[in-house]
Amino acid sequence: KTEYSKEVTFVETSDYKNIDEVFELIDVENNDIYIVNFVGSINLRPIHMAKDDDMYEILEVNLMSNFRILSSLLKKSINNLSYVCFSSVAASYGLSNHELIASAKSGLEGLIRSCSATYGHKGYRFNCIAPALIETKLSSKFVSNDKAKEMVSNMNVLNKIGQPNDITKCLSWLLSDESDFVTGQTINIDGGMNNINTRIVR
Repeated sequence: KTEYSKEVTFVETSDYKNIDEVFELIDVENNDIYIVNFVGSINLRPIHMAKDDDMYEILEVNLMSNFRILSSLLKKSINNLSYVCFSSVAASYGLSNHELIASAKSGLEGLIRSCSATYGHKGYRFNCIAPALIETKLSSKFVSNDKAKEMVSNMNVLNKIGQPNDITKCLSWLLSDESDFVTGQTINIDGGMNNINTRIVR
């Protein structure tokens, strides 16, 4: 069973200086490192209504933050690494008005797979969690009434909305030694939305 330190460190990922300072502070050299990048954003609009700045912002938050963390971290001598970040069901399932986020999250999944291939010989593990809509403060505007909740629930075969606990259970497993043969994976937590045709099932 993996034992974790109770210390949690947060880092601003917009520049390398902040990231490097945090890695120095927590002394990553020759230690077992467990990193979760929870960063994400929601910006839904069709591509004809999007501007360059909208795309740059989405890429910055969802892709470049992971790029900077990994670029800085993997220059160091780490004993062991488990890295988990967050994609989206939109990366592999066509959803209207998701062009921006789907592009960024697809790139993120590719980054994670390639890192797994490059650094697997060191025992480092990299994985993604790709949820559908989870009922949080960030997503509250999309499920603000019963009709909206019903519509979202009907998008998956379990007919319900995902809860934060659905994510944390998977996250704990990915960080633990129980998943030490799992890397380069995108794990969908979406009630079957990604790979089950709800129209046929029903």
